[in-house]
Amino acid sequence: MIELIYRNWSIFPLLGSVSLLSGCVSGTGSTASQTQIPSDTARPSSDDGPVMQAALAISMGQEGETHFDAEALRTAAQTLDSLGARPDADQQEDLSKRWGEQAMVIDPSTAPPVYRGRALGPSYKKGMVSAVSTVSTEQIFLAGKKASVALVPVSSKLISITISDGQGKNICNRSTSSKPANCHWLPLFTERYRINVQTSARQPVSYYLVSN
Repeated sequence: MIELIYRNWSIFPLLGSVSLLSGCVSGTGSTASQTQIPSDTARPSSDDGPVMQAALAISMGQEGETHFDAEALRTAAQTLDSLGARPDADQQEDLSKRWGEQAMVIDPSTAPPVYRGRALGPSYKKGMVSAVSTVSTEQIFLAGKKASVALVPVSSKLISITISDGQGKNICNRSTSSKPANCHWLPLFTERYRINVQTSARQPVSYYLVSN
């Protein structure tokens, strides 16, 4: 039928079209490699505690969203689930389920995460802070049980976390703009600790706070 409709056309433009199509396919192949997260992205390790593992998984999941990396999203989802990590009481967004679903949409051949319904582990909460405000929250940590709080930046803006005890004594001070920053200590007494998050950026900066 093509011969009947285009009988007056030369075959050479058709060959040119095939060549262009081949070039488009090659371009698509090179783009696929750009969908992987950067190689220097920190990955969760069993050497890290549960809080830091969850923080690194959240950081990886964010990179996976940015780069449309199905495997990174699936790994982040599986890690959070295996740790029993869950959103804080006043937040409904379950990152494990969200990233698991996104991985399947991006690459249907990606095996879905296996949700095992683990016991409760670290909790995470998304927040926002700017130079004109300081986010302050309090949390009780038990005597003799290792306390751990990690700050996960969402953007490249510098952000800081400061933790003090009930007497106002500084326990930890960390700053970061790319990778999770972790504070951990062993409380001598069961008491309430104050956690402050700050930034010098004028525009609001998003972050995740992970704790045990």
